[in-house]
Amino acid sequence: MNDFPVLLPTLCYVFVLTLCRVSALIMTAPGFGETSSPMIVRAGIALTVSLLVMPIVQTHLSSVPAPVLANPALLIITIGEELLIGIFIGLIARLLSMSLVIAMQFISTFTGLASVLQPDPDLGASSTAISHLASFLIPVLFLTTGLYILPLAALTGSYDVFPPGRPLLLDDMAKAIVTTTALSFKLGFQYAAPFVLIGTLWPALLGVLNRLMPSIQVYGIAMPAQLLGGVLLIALLIQVITGVWQERMQETLSALPGLHARP
Repeated sequence: MNDFPVLLPTLCYVFVLTLCRVSALIMTAPGFGETSSPMIVRAGIALTVSLLVMPIVQTHLSSVPAPVLANPALLIITIGEELLIGIFIGLIARLLSMSLVIAMQFISTFTGLASVLQPDPDLGASSTAISHLASFLIPVLFLTTGLYILPLAALTGSYDVFPPGRPLLLDDMAKAIVTTTALSFKLGFQYAAPFVLIGTLWPALLGVLNRLMPSIQVYGIAMPAQLLGGVLLIALLIQVITGVWQERMQETLSALPGLHARP
């Protein structure tokens, strides 16, 4: 009982450092950090996960050098590093999940559904209702299929890859962000491959038709057919696209830093 006043400051800084890394992940990870989710819900999730993770990572946080804790400037730097690590892991998961939204943007462009009248704060102008549908579909798939476990497991293992109080591997982190962004666009293009193929051949066929029958208003006939065919093709392939997206997310999220850190 006499040791409680001595242990209390240690538990406080362990909880604060854990909360920094966890809350940064919750803020950026798909499924948890959605803007449509109430702020109090996200804060509750961060606090709950921090309390659950703290006993597991307490040994890593207890090994933080004493001078760091005694110096306010070094402590602030350590807190900033913890926030950056959580943002890094959550941002990788977010970029990978955005491949579905990118695919829907490709689909909208090649089916004629893109419009500058529906701006999106994440993707800018020329977003469509289909891309918004994907944005709302991602957290549903992420939470119902159990994919949210992988970022949380990576967070726990990240204490082996990024020990608290140690210099960050900024070059490797920047390289991972760039590589993940390129992979997200690559996956999005693969999901939309049937629409890209049809959308590329369709104007060529219209050009041939216009050369054969110049008197026909090709645009007036082709646009309704293109829109209707695009919506029909989306209805037929949306289940396949989301199924492939789930498989690719399982594969790519399994490579998050920290998941394979422990033997």
